[in-house]
Amino acid sequence: MLNNVNHILQNDVLAQLIQQENFIGWTYSIDYETALIMTNDLWKARALGIPHNCFLVAATFDPEHFANVPVEDQEVILLRVVGSAKLPQDDDMVRTKIDYFKESKDIYGESGREIDDITQNELQFGGLKCRVLGTFFVSDGDLWLGSDLESFATASRLNVYRPHGDALNTIVNYVNPIRKKDAEDAAAELGLGRNIQPFQIGSIRYTSTDRLHRRHERAVKVPVFVQPTDFLARRTAVLGMTRTGKSNMIKQTVSVVKRVADESGAKIGQIIYDINGEYANLNLQDAGAIANIYPHSTACYRMIETPGFEELRTNFFEQLNEGFTIIQRELESAGRITSDYVRAFFNLTLDEPDQQERGEWERWRIRVAAYKTLLVAAGFVPPRNHRVWFGANATIRERVNEQAGEELPNPSDGITLEQAHRWFTAARLANEEEPQPSSSRGRNWVDDTLQVLLNMIAQRRGTGYISGHRIIVDAIRYHSPRRMRDVAEEVYEHLAEGKIVILDLSVGDARIRENISGQIAQTIFHNSMDYFVRNEIPPNIVVYIEEAHNLIGRGMDLTETWPRLAKEGAKYRIALVYATQEVTSMHPNILANTENWFITHINNIREMRELAQFYDFEDFGQSLIRAQDVGFARVKTLSSPFVIPVQIDKFDPERERQRARQLERSQ
Repeated sequence: MLNNVNHILQNDVLAQLIQQENFIGWTYSIDYETALIMTNDLWKARALGIPHNCFLVAATFDPEHFANVPVEDQEVILLRVVGSAKLPQDDDMVRTKIDYFKESKDIYGESGREIDDITQNELQFGGLKCRVLGTFFVSDGDLWLGSDLESFATASRLNVYRPHGDALNTIVNYVNPIRKKDAEDAAAELGLGRNIQPFQIGSIRYTSTDRLHRRHERAVKVPVFVQPTDFLARRTAVLGMTRTGKSNMIKQTVSVVKRVADESGAKIGQIIYDINGEYANLNLQDAGAIANIYPHSTACYRMIETPGFEELRTNFFEQLNEGFTIIQRELESAGRITSDYVRAFFNLTLDEPDQQERGEWERWRIRVAAYKTLLVAAGFVPPRNHRVWFGANATIRERVNEQAGEELPNPSDGITLEQAHRWFTAARLANEEEPQPSSSRGRNWVDDTLQVLLNMIAQRRGTGYISGHRIIVDAIRYHSPRRMRDVAEEVYEHLAEGKIVILDLSVGDARIRENISGQIAQTIFHNSMDYFVRNEIPPNIVVYIEEAHNLIGRGMDLTETWPRLAKEGAKYRIALVYATQEVTSMHPNILANTENWFITHINNIREMRELAQFYDFEDFGQSLIRAQDVGFARVKTLSSPFVIPVQIDKFDPERERQRARQLERSQ
């Protein structure tokens, strides 16, 4: 049974890293960066082989007599195998092999001249090239790992071993004492009620071929743990080609954050920008959707009306400013702001004034009623039984009724939008025919702003035709009469309550999805920033983005919403988990500030060169390009001092579903 990484350290903890049965050779050259090792085929076989990128440890002492080891030798050097090394006699050994093959009469070597024992022994030696990862030592009873060598002795005899089992567990799950304390402080700062233990994400895997180091009867699959606080208020990259395990990793992270929230009693909101609909909907390939696993803790949104989903679009009749902002954006992007009346419409305000300013407030009610009438004229479907109210004195009503040729309802009592259309059409005609009707306060009832709206409703300016309400029809696709409040604010409330919000962006117009996604991200960022500015504690939120290069692209300005959320969100308790296939397309500033990395298969050298700029991913270049195994990732987290090759555990929806049910029953 493997001991947990947090096992009680003994005085000979360094000796526990040395497993004599797994001896594989000696260093014959070492400097601050690289160690060269002489090994033997027999020793490698006894240690279950030496996979590329595997960990090795080197020390001068005998672990069985550690008590007698001088202080200067009480250290263990951690190495990683990055390739082979040439021994001085290798050229002679190659010639010997070629001569033997030339004289061999049988392909299996059963006849012809045999190699003598001494030569055979010489042929078994070879060299390994290793990267120096650091130095383990004990100080004040704690195990420490320095990230370099303090010194090295050229003449020293360093014995090298391949760690298995408990020794390997200690290495790959190592967190230094300072980082442990920081994690405890971060947990308290984030409001986590109890000390949250590390959680398992997978097990050590060195190579695609895992016949010996994972499947042999003597092999032990060493689990890899990560600290929960590494992911809260931090940035996490999930990089790799399609179908290599990115979505599985995100599901694992969502379930772990949910578990941390449940166990600690903290509220941690999570929002998933679900590009392919795999988190909100059940599918055979993934055998489980987040929404199905946590039905009582999840709110799903979609662009179209669907049972079980909230409406993602905006109700232009209820969220006036939000809807008008979309109209302004559409006009600007279509290049329609060319005429005087369009510019006047573009610059109007729908902000409600103080009701104490009675005159201004009454004119605002008239303006809003006319704006909503304009929406209906353009084809926006209003909510059922929607009505508007505004004031008009007896003189104004009389003149409007004359133009309408009928007795129209008094708008002070509330009228439908169909009645409002007739009302405003008649009011415009009355205003065109004679001087503008006056309000009870002596001011023109039809001011310049209202005149623009009336002209657009009628598609007339004076006696000439104008496009009028047709210029805003492109915004209809953003409108839903079913939504009764601002979707972005509603989403933020769910997140503040600790819910999982899934934005199913797999259906609907791509441009609409992008705009609404940005609007919600902007609300999350600014609302959390407002908490911070008011010296209040923002809610814990984790944002997950698939196909992140579309939102945080290389050429984006850092002042835009998505780059700002990625770069500055951490101080407002906003964590970001972004997934993409294209490392080079991501904004370099975001990559430079990413704390956690999960990398699967990369399919070209250009992407690998970009990745090689970070930490020690350069050591894994060949493996990342060649190995396409699903879930085979190279992982670097905030708490881990080096990159670890990991086979990520398959997300188990049924196990997580049972855990969620047990929690509900216990509450």
